[in-house]
Amino acid sequence: MFQRLDAASEERAASSLLAEAALGSLARDDRPHTFFNFVGTLDGRAALDGSTKPLGGPADLEMLLSLRAAADAVLIGPGTVRAEGYGRLVGPARRPTSPPAVLISRRFEIPWDAGLFAAADQPVIVYGPADAPAAPDVAAPVEVVRLNEVTPAAALADLRARGIRALLSEGGPTLFRALLADGLVDELFLTLTPVITGDGDELSIVEGARLPELARFGLRWVLRAEDELFLRYALVR
Repeated sequence: MFQRLDAASEERAASSLLAEAALGSLARDDRPHTFFNFVGTLDGRAALDGSTKPLGGPADLEMLLSLRAAADAVLIGPGTVRAEGYGRLVGPARRPTSPPAVLISRRFEIPWDAGLFAAADQPVIVYGPADAPAAPDVAAPVEVVRLNEVTPAAALADLRARGIRALLSEGGPTLFRALLADGLVDELFLTLTPVITGDGDELSIVEGARLPELARFGLRWVLRAEDELFLRYALVR
């Protein structure tokens, strides 16, 4: 059986929908509730000319900023920081203090010249190896956390011990695969944008070797804003 999306249904703000979802209340004792957000084209590409910025429309940006505002921290792969630049994650109009950005790097290869580190009011937590050096002199307040074993599981456990309950990740696709393989993903928010690039060289939302087991998701919601669809999936365990 099929259901048609009703264009006459009630319109609601992303912030209202996410407040109702209460993502932080779903946190486990050992790690935060972890949800990824991606935008993808109709042919499965997650970037155009190496960036996600040309793909999503105003509604996608609204969902992205609302997810950031709902999160206690935002996990970003170093490669994504390098490609997208970033800056202050959430403006003061949405919340007075921006959630900390979190990076994990076994080799401590951090793009310190990215805009993320130029924002004086954007805290950053960097997880690196036991011999990681101190952070260079940048505008952003950076805390380097040295781990004996640099794994997503170890970083997420430390974040939970800090009181982080809702953890948003914006990728990239290699980070998404790593957390999927380790069973550390709870939800996926996916914007389906009505564009076909035909560019097989662009990344998809997940990259790397085949997962040890298929990751199966159950649909939580389908939202529509003009021609974009916003899908929320929860991992089926």
